[in-house]
Amino acid sequence: MTAPFIAFVESNMTGTGMQALRLAHDRGLRIAFLTSDLRKYDSDPDAARTIRSLADEIAECDTNSPEAMEKALRDLPGLVGGLMTVMEYFVPVAAATARRMGLPGLDPAAAAIARDKGTARTVCQDHGVPVPRFRFVGSLEVLDEVLDEVGLPCVVKPVDESASIGVTLCRTRQQAYDRLAELIDSRANSKGQQRVPGGLVEECLFGHEVSVETFTHGGRTVVLGVTDKLLGPVPHFVELGHTFPSGLPEERSGAAARVALAALEAVGFDFGPAHVEVKLTARGPVLIEINARAGGDFVPDLVRHATGVGLLEQTIIAATGGTPQLQPSRQRGAAIRFLAGRAGVVAEVPDTTVLDRFPTVVASRVKAVVGQRTTWPANSHERLGYVLTSAETAYQAAVDADAAAAQLAVSYEPEP
Repeated sequence: MTAPFIAFVESNMTGTGMQALRLAHDRGLRIAFLTSDLRKYDSDPDAARTIRSLADEIAECDTNSPEAMEKALRDLPGLVGGLMTVMEYFVPVAAATARRMGLPGLDPAAAAIARDKGTARTVCQDHGVPVPRFRFVGSLEVLDEVLDEVGLPCVVKPVDESASIGVTLCRTRQQAYDRLAELIDSRANSKGQQRVPGGLVEECLFGHEVSVETFTHGGRTVVLGVTDKLLGPVPHFVELGHTFPSGLPEERSGAAARVALAALEAVGFDFGPAHVEVKLTARGPVLIEINARAGGDFVPDLVRHATGVGLLEQTIIAATGGTPQLQPSRQRGAAIRFLAGRAGVVAEVPDTTVLDRFPTVVASRVKAVVGQRTTWPANSHERLGYVLTSAETAYQAAVDADAAAAQLAVSYEPEP
């Protein structure tokens, strides 16, 4: 009997995207890859090669349209047994298409709410979930009024981006005005999707940030653990590392998990993995945002190394009608540290064979190349690589990742 298709809607070019394709292939599923333009993946030769080699069918269609995707899927030469995406921008359209085709998936209404940071905030606030003071602002004329309400410093950000794109700390009214003006002038996000002009102006929260990794299936949400996040310096909020599980006392990590669960319930989240970000402030845990998919930044790898639960594999199982296995089989720790560059031209890249001296390193990549002009990263896409460790404890994994990352410094040409 011919295996059914599992359809993937677009993909990240590294991390979860390519891993999910390989896992589906290893499970013997036929892969259909839906994209608006396959050529855009050619910017990463490894990703392009992976897609072309693993996908049994590649369908180019409007991946912002459930109708177009349904037609493309029904035109495939075989049964479609599941549909999913690991890419934040396409969660709502994937959910809507799955519903149209009678496939397992997240409630489309919940997907749409979670995808819009402003709407998610409003819904969660209405359900008593602690959130920052915030307003969606579509006109500069009301900004002074909003700043009087929200206060300074504030954070200005788009409601529909990911990977810290466009998230900016503003210490003055002029900075907030300038940043919001850019968002008002923007008619599309970084993936070309149409957006309502404007942005979220919110209270700047102070404290340690964590993410809560969950999986929902059959009316039950399982908390797989809490991840400690290492953020880079303001005015940007680029993530430079993660450690799983969190080293915080159970009282604090448990409080963060309860906020995450309340937020998921508020938006009606009912299927699959979620990655919920929470800030631990002096007034208690406060919701940052809900990501209605597995975390990026190799967080699923951290969870797998630490607990034995493969988030991506279980997502594929659930998406194709199976029952995910979410019981941990081990208790270890894992960590990742990302490489940040600076303004300048790369003169020399590190020799990664030095990592052979670190037995807990399980994965790494240096993306910088000689002659490349870099800057301090303003979003996750501008980082220069990573090193990932797995150890008996999260603390050991974290200190090993720090030590290994320190050996991967990029050298720069002398400044003129």
